[in-house]
Amino acid sequence: MKIENNTYGFQEKMFDIIINIAFLLAICAYFGFSQYSKELNDLYYYIKIYVCLYLIWRFNPLRSNYELTKLDIKIAFNAGLFILATTALSEYIKNIENETVTKFKKLKMNQSN
Repeated sequence: MKIENNTYGFQEKMFDIIINIAFLLAICAYFGFSQYSKELNDLYYYIKIYVCLYLIWRFNPLRSNYELTKLDIKIAFNAGLFILATTALSEYIKNIENETVTKFKKLKMNQSN
């Protein structure tokens, strides 16, 4: 029981730290600090894997005994926020890239005429 509590506490602290770093990097990417884009994608990848594995393990329908903990609530809430933020950020970046490419093509066509 003591080992479970220590693991739970450690896992909760690490989750808080990693989520805060991920959202900080997302804010930096939003404001144009693109030098962090590779690290941000790598971090998002590992967070997604962790959250998926945690949710699958924790909310497995084959389990017979459930106890909803503070960490479960925190992970479920942040998973929703994380999915929303990464989806919205990805679409925002795609839109900016498309606009930039379109503007560049128009500029190039105007220069050739």
